[in-house]
Amino acid sequence: MERIQKIGIPRGLMAYRSGMLWKEFFEGLGYECIFSPESDRRILEKGTGRAIDETCLPFKMYLGHVMELIGKCDTIFVPRTGGYRTTEKMCTRYEALPDLVRNIFRDEQVNILTVSYDWYNRTTEEKVYLELGLSLGKTKKQVKKAYSSAKKHQETRQKNREKAQLKLLESEKTRVLLAGHPYVLHDAYMGGELVRILENLGAVALYTDYVNRENALKRSYEFSRIMPWIINREMTGATMLMKKKVDGIVIVSAYPCGPDSLVNDMLVRRLKDVPVLNLTLDAQSGTAGLETRMESFIDIIRYQKAGGYGNQN
Repeated sequence: MERIQKIGIPRGLMAYRSGMLWKEFFEGLGYECIFSPESDRRILEKGTGRAIDETCLPFKMYLGHVMELIGKCDTIFVPRTGGYRTTEKMCTRYEALPDLVRNIFRDEQVNILTVSYDWYNRTTEEKVYLELGLSLGKTKKQVKKAYSSAKKHQETRQKNREKAQLKLLESEKTRVLLAGHPYVLHDAYMGGELVRILENLGAVALYTDYVNRENALKRSYEFSRIMPWIINREMTGATMLMKKKVDGIVIVSAYPCGPDSLVNDMLVRRLKDVPVLNLTLDAQSGTAGLETRMESFIDIIRYQKAGGYGNQN
């Protein structure tokens, strides 16, 4: 393998769930890690130019982030993620991600560093990263130490987020749960705009991926026993756990997400006792019109809390 010193990580898709694990793992092995910059319209337009029309908004954004890293690092980390259990699979785009990136950027001959795991291999995350580290020429001891440290860092970070969110539930401000995929909620161009709008309206944003994952997964089976997608499982389970603790829920999806098109309608039907706003973001309109819809939604929540509906016959 060619000598690698600097590894690039596109700031998109699963980087919003496992990005710090990757960064800590590679740095623990002695590599320099760089993330692409935060998302904006320019990066989206670059990615859209390399994607087919039917591609979902987050994948278009991801391609733009890959382009941001070309020429700035020795290799770009693009994991192939299938899932670890038969009941916890990923969208098929994740399963083909390295091949898609290689094909789309074949003229640029982008150097891709990847890792692959899938439920039918009966593997574990630790084994997968052990194989990755060994392929980079590191010793088994070095790799195990780097993975263990990175995993602890990731778990501590997640627990801190969960604790911080529990404190926000005590806020006297209007509490709005943003329910969706992490790479939509925490992307600066997509979910970041929603958070800015909520803050300007005097509300506080909470996130489904800041709820304990094990508890969310367990609760998701009360919602559906056959739903295969792990990210949607975590999102729906967290929403069911949080629905009585917040003042309103905004379900955020990015067009045209197949799993969301099936799951979100089911979820709305189950959320009868809390105000719900269903938002779909797309590459054409972006965040246009969001402010008006969010403002109306917050007004409805506050009117209902003030007993407005209770005064009607």
